[in-house]
Amino acid sequence: MLLFSCQRDEEETQTIDQVLKLYMTSAATGQDLFNSNIEGSYSTPALLDLLGEKDLQIISGATFPKDADTLVYMDYPAGAARIKIDSLSNDNEQTYYSRFIIRLPRTINEVVVNDDDTIEIEYKSTPSLFQISKLWYNGELKFTKVQGKANIVKIVK
Repeated sequence: MLLFSCQRDEEETQTIDQVLKLYMTSAATGQDLFNSNIEGSYSTPALLDLLGEKDLQIISGATFPKDADTLVYMDYPAGAARIKIDSLSNDNEQTYYSRFIIRLPRTINEVVVNDDDTIEIEYKSTPSLFQISKLWYNGELKFTKVQGKANIVKIVK
């Protein structure tokens, strides 16, 4: 007797689209504010979770690489706590958000001064897709997802 079984996995595979690229330039000079080699730019930004188990818990995982044009950007794949927004969620789609501080230190007259800005990210999740849908920077909407496009945000300070 020969017994043969074939099992189909009918669950969908969920695509994850949550990597954020954040650029920051000076409104006055146009300089790359994440390039610590340029005088007046920020040095070693830190991300601090506002929704974590502890107040201002450090978020790891963000890096600051250079792109093909040698501009430094924040590459943020994930790490902050996410909270489900029940009023915007249903059986087919859930909405989550993260809120954190980006601490931007710079040295002015040999004194380190921190500039703390707030980033809030909204995520949409369906069985087939988890993605960033919107981003607010200091309460101002700066990004709305366009399908098929990268999650690139440009901040001018």
